[in-house]
Amino acid sequence: MATPSIITKITLSIIVALLLMPVAWAANLSVTVKQKGSGTPIAGATVVLGQGDNYLQTDATGKVLFSGIGKPQKIKVLAPGYETLIEELPANKNAATVYLVPVMVEGEGMTVTADRLTEKTSRISLSRKELLSTPGSQGDPLRAITALPGIVPAGENSAEVYMRGSNTRENIVWVNRAPVGYLYHFGGMQSTINPALIEDINLFLGGFPVEYGNALGGVIDAKLRDPKNDRMHYQFDISTISSSFLIEGPAGKTGKNSFYLAARRSYIDLLFSPNEFNNLFNDNSDDDDPDQIVLVPRYYDLQGLYHHELNRGYLDYYFFAAGDEMAMEMNGSAKSDPQFSGELSSSKEYQTAGVNWGRNWSGTLNHVMTLAWYHDKNSLRLGRDENGKPFYANVETSTLFWQPELRWRYTENDRISFGLQADYTEAPVDLYISRPPDERDADFDLTSQKKHRLEKRLHATEIAPYLKYRKQWTNRLNTTVGLRYSDISISGGFRAQDLSPRAALEYGLTPDTLLTASWGRYMQIPRGTEILKKFGNPGLKVTEAEHRILGIQHRFNPLYSVKAEIYHKPMNRLVVAIDENDPPNNYANRGTGEAYGFDLFFKRESRDRKIGWFALSWAKSRRTNELTGVTRDFSGDQPLTLTAVWGQPFSGGWNRWEWSVKAQIHSGTPYTEITGRHREDPADPDSRWIAEYGKHNGKRTPNYYKVDLRIAREFLFNESKMKFYLDMQNVTFAKNILSYDYGNEYEKIGNPDEITGMGFFPFFGVEMEF
Repeated sequence: MATPSIITKITLSIIVALLLMPVAWAANLSVTVKQKGSGTPIAGATVVLGQGDNYLQTDATGKVLFSGIGKPQKIKVLAPGYETLIEELPANKNAATVYLVPVMVEGEGMTVTADRLTEKTSRISLSRKELLSTPGSQGDPLRAITALPGIVPAGENSAEVYMRGSNTRENIVWVNRAPVGYLYHFGGMQSTINPALIEDINLFLGGFPVEYGNALGGVIDAKLRDPKNDRMHYQFDISTISSSFLIEGPAGKTGKNSFYLAARRSYIDLLFSPNEFNNLFNDNSDDDDPDQIVLVPRYYDLQGLYHHELNRGYLDYYFFAAGDEMAMEMNGSAKSDPQFSGELSSSKEYQTAGVNWGRNWSGTLNHVMTLAWYHDKNSLRLGRDENGKPFYANVETSTLFWQPELRWRYTENDRISFGLQADYTEAPVDLYISRPPDERDADFDLTSQKKHRLEKRLHATEIAPYLKYRKQWTNRLNTTVGLRYSDISISGGFRAQDLSPRAALEYGLTPDTLLTASWGRYMQIPRGTEILKKFGNPGLKVTEAEHRILGIQHRFNPLYSVKAEIYHKPMNRLVVAIDENDPPNNYANRGTGEAYGFDLFFKRESRDRKIGWFALSWAKSRRTNELTGVTRDFSGDQPLTLTAVWGQPFSGGWNRWEWSVKAQIHSGTPYTEITGRHREDPADPDSRWIAEYGKHNGKRTPNYYKVDLRIAREFLFNESKMKFYLDMQNVTFAKNILSYDYGNEYEKIGNPDEITGMGFFPFFGVEMEF
């Protein structure tokens, strides 16, 4: 039996332990709150201990510190815009990091384009979320423009576009206020700018202001966003045909400098050899000598930007580059055009480097200046002449581009802008080839075309001052007038001096209804080969067009709005080819044209992760050759186009998934029917067959319809996230006829093969961001 002294000692020990227990549990607890998926600290989050008697809010670093507290078993974290989190705390630890899930997993917003531009006539803008969610775009905002009114793609899955009856080369493309060599790889496979870098896109279908310059068509103006500046970010992307990476973050410790660097490359050529590619995609199984791919198409692009914040402005240094390459051996398709037989290879690339400087000098005076250099190189080899020598075209241009602009608001209702575009170009050219074909040709035949040899270094200059004045007459009425003078000279004798006046009016009929009107004169330099001395006609004049536009815009409520416009665009001094004449009489300004139509755009604002719009275009576009008196439909003439887009999250437990659908139907495209054939030499039964054509663009393919479906999901990890999308094109398996194949020697006249568009094809993309 224990003695009383031992019992007393044990009892005292238990009492002391119980008295000291609160002291042993009293400790400090540090909690850090971050956003799930990015690891960004969340300031202002409320951290509640246990049952809620003790709580604190996080500081700017996302941290709270509880001092001298008893150890809780769980914490509760609340923050606006995030799901509430209740989490058990690990035993024997005095620090914890928790991650809150955003209530809505939204893509990054796009800056509202109205902040950049005041013009409303014929301008369409969509948020980055809307553009990225458009089915059929393969996650590329610059491909999504084909779902808008007034735009006709040059071909299925092409992003090169006709705008309101003008040709694809008659549009202006700006990226960060600077010109680029080309905007799309292989005519529309993907844009040459990484989609993650685009901040906003302004699309002018016509009536664009004087600062953009001159063109008969419209404007695609893409602005790149500023780099992220909170920490280093790393993004990796892989899709059906390419992969890319993006690195961005702060540069230095001042907080005023940041950068990003992005690169992308296609990898189809790494997966398939030329023979494997031919076996997979060659559909001429009835041809004993089909055309062959000898270099699988491949491309790359690079983008870099360094952003420096000034006290009252900014400096952006940027660099863009892209390159495309492919090669084929033309065999079967050259039987009717012998000089087309042989190698067909194309290689092109561009680099653009520049700086943008913006500064606010006062509350009423600011300026922006762009200084850029861009280099463009194109090499083409095509067929061979009767002596076996290949035809080729090697053109390399280097341009220095400068555009300063001063903007002055000298009263509350008066704003004026002064600007200047000046550029100087050097271009060595080395050509042995015929004139290039284009949409004017119904029966282009390389073998019978005259060939020209030219090796020369060209020089070109353009000086174009401009002035724009905007006046707010009343709280309902404002007007904008602009004037641009262009002086362009190219070595060899081409010179153009012209004025381009423009005017626009906006009248607020009601607080929710706006009437718009616009008129302007626009000009376009002929193609380079058309004005080259000894190849074309340096005496050509610029082509010109008038843009006449009337419109109405109405907002039904904060969610829904509609825009409708009618337009008329007469075109004069268009260039026509006269193949029977030698240079300089082989081209003349003897063409005219006309485009007119109606565009309707009904749109739901992008909110609550829902997008939607309906676009309708009715249009007519024709061309007339004044030498022959023949009037025909323009190749981009598409009388009726209907497009509907809708997207939203799935319901219930699937609300982290999003779906969107695009349905499009349009009139068929014009084509020229082959009605017969004859021998080139009637006395020689072995001479080649010559096609006999019907009326130029006198026939039209059947109506086209297509439905695309996109499904996307963003998966959040603690300090990273993964985005996945599946872009399924032509989910109805529609067999749309794009053109007709009359055979390599026109042997299928009366029963040509139907060339159909892309069948069902699922594009995918996976993106990881750290």
